[in-house]
Amino acid sequence: MMQQDKINIDEKTLLETIDRISAQLDFFESKMKQNMNVLILVGNTGSGKSTIFNFLQGAKFKYVVTEEEEYLDLAEESQMFSEMNSGMKSVTKEPKYYYHEDYNHLLIDFPGFHDTNGEIDQLIIQMIFYKFITKSNVKIAYVITHPQNDFLERGQALQSFINTVFKEKNLEISKLALILNSYSQNYKDEKLIYSVQKQLKELQEGKHEWISIIRRVQSQESLDQIFSEKNREKLWLELITVNEIKFQPQILPFSDKISTYITEKSNLILKQICQQMDFNLTLKQKDLNDEQFILLQSLINSIQHILSSIPEHVEDWFNKFINVSLELSKTFHFENDINENSQNFLKIFNFFSFFSEFIYGYSAFEKHCDQVQQKCSYFLENLQKKIELQRAYEERNREQQNRIKAELQFTNESQIRIQKEQLYNQEYENRIKYESQLKMEQELRTILEQDKKGMEKQYQEYCEKSLEIQSNLEKLIQNEKNEKFQVEQDLKKQLQELQGRLNEMEERRKQWVDFKGKVKNEFKAGLHHWFKK
Repeated sequence: MMQQDKINIDEKTLLETIDRISAQLDFFESKMKQNMNVLILVGNTGSGKSTIFNFLQGAKFKYVVTEEEEYLDLAEESQMFSEMNSGMKSVTKEPKYYYHEDYNHLLIDFPGFHDTNGEIDQLIIQMIFYKFITKSNVKIAYVITHPQNDFLERGQALQSFINTVFKEKNLEISKLALILNSYSQNYKDEKLIYSVQKQLKELQEGKHEWISIIRRVQSQESLDQIFSEKNREKLWLELITVNEIKFQPQILPFSDKISTYITEKSNLILKQICQQMDFNLTLKQKDLNDEQFILLQSLINSIQHILSSIPEHVEDWFNKFINVSLELSKTFHFENDINENSQNFLKIFNFFSFFSEFIYGYSAFEKHCDQVQQKCSYFLENLQKKIELQRAYEERNREQQNRIKAELQFTNESQIRIQKEQLYNQEYENRIKYESQLKMEQELRTILEQDKKGMEKQYQEYCEKSLEIQSNLEKLIQNEKNEKFQVEQDLKKQLQELQGRLNEMEERRKQWVDFKGKVKNEFKAGLHHWFKK
């Protein structure tokens, strides 16, 4: 796991800071889509900036007198107004907005740049301001406390604002609208403006044209006069004539902790990615199938391409490197916390990259990237060689296995062919036996047919003989009748003998028929028994 305790910043606070800034930017950009003019009120704490913002909105004031102090306060409270404070403590921590529909101007009350609300709040104020002035051309009205004819400390607050916020010679003081607040001397406005222009010219070349004056309120009567409807319209008309300016920031104050965070955490994340890629890919390379191997080679080529390229912005390189590393981990199910540790960092890193030239941590980050390029390139080259050797070894093993498999298949096919030949021979022998048995049966059938014909012929001959005998008997009987009377006694005796002989012959015939039927049945039974065998 990444050692969070080594990073000298609260990551949660930075993320909350980004969310606060993003919310302001989303609102600002939504207004910019409506083609509004932007007028930003800036100034140090206690300059009366929030009072002027409320006044331009149409607020009513009251003059409060206590035993300890006298101060202005809102006559009626409203969420649209900026909170006012009589002391030097800042009240406004985030911009307040008011849109003047008639003049099509978005008025923004910006928090003080030198408030004592802490570094994070100051960083938020500074970054929101930078984002606003770099996203569109804006008008800036700087509110400065000016109770006397001369600038206090030669306008040090105004010079500090110019030098802190803008690049050298990028902005002339004359391009800003100045609102001189709490003026209490007797100079007329025209004379005071001339005096201020002269003082400003000593600070910077150029005539300052946009100067407005707010007199000091010392009573309820002066309050009603100074913050009248007439003066409100007058001040609006003066401010809307200010020219829009495109600015370029110079420095980003209170950015040391961001630099420390980006430097240390980027180093940890990059080292972690290299170590985990080295460990996991070396561990996984032996267990990859063909599809995973092709995918791994593609991802390695992507990483090598990123490492070998020199992008215009190093943050783009880092984003691509992180994303490909995450894809690699997700694809091959590496057990790591790259995603957990990098997502918040990427959000912070990308958000502040807009100001990378003001945060030295981005320069240190480039050095880390160079080191990672060298380490990862060396590791990936070695890994590529290992993978190629492993794949070559696996290819040789695959070829050997295929050869063994082919030989085994050939052996199996030979055995199958031999078995088929044996089966064919067996079938041939069985067919020969069957034909032989069929032939024997045919011969037996022929013999039986011949025996049958012989027996039938014998029977026919016997029948013919019987008929012939019967015919002879009938002739004899006829003759005997003619001689009946002569030889009756002899004929009866002969007839009896002949009748007995005829019965005997009939018996023999029956016995012969029975014997022939019995022989026939026994022959059929024997033939059936033989076929059954």
